[in-house]
Amino acid sequence: MRDTLSALARLLSVVGLCLAIATGNGCASGEAETAGDAGPPPNPLSAGTVKFHVVLGDGPFKGTYDVASDACLAGVMKAGSWHATWEAETSAKDKISAVLVGLDPKPTFGNGLTTMVGFGGDGEDKVIYEVQKPETIVNDKGATATLTFKGKARVAFYKDGSFADGGQVEITIECGTVRRG
Repeated sequence: MRDTLSALARLLSVVGLCLAIATGNGCASGEAETAGDAGPPPNPLSAGTVKFHVVLGDGPFKGTYDVASDACLAGVMKAGSWHATWEAETSAKDKISAVLVGLDPKPTFGNGLTTMVGFGGDGEDKVIYEVQKPETIVNDKGATATLTFKGKARVAFYKDGSFADGGQVEITIECGTVRRG
């Protein structure tokens, strides 16, 4: 997973979108985590100072997920940019594995917005929720901030290259720590 996210970050930086990978520990809980034989129970959230609250409105992993990371990044890549990332230490089939959000106010390509939630490992079991035109709200309080990314998502299935409706997605990030550039 880390290789995939690093490759994504390199690709986005080439096309002018900024994405920083700040990893942390955490686990998810939600309908998809507790339904059926989903494996062992989730671990509690890490002591990270950034709390991600993810609500997926439809698709195969519809539900609510809460994970924690280390810090949000403000203006590190470019003035006015914001980034927050969570990545599981180990990824497993049908488990939340990554949350990436980014805002570039002056993109050289595209709309400058990244909103993605990933499930599964690096192979064919990977499923990605992507909000292509997210509404973004940044409430910068100096030492802390709240970031909200929401909109209609599509779901991409790596196994067969198909897409499906992901419904409404809302990701709220409470940045207890903000690293500034």
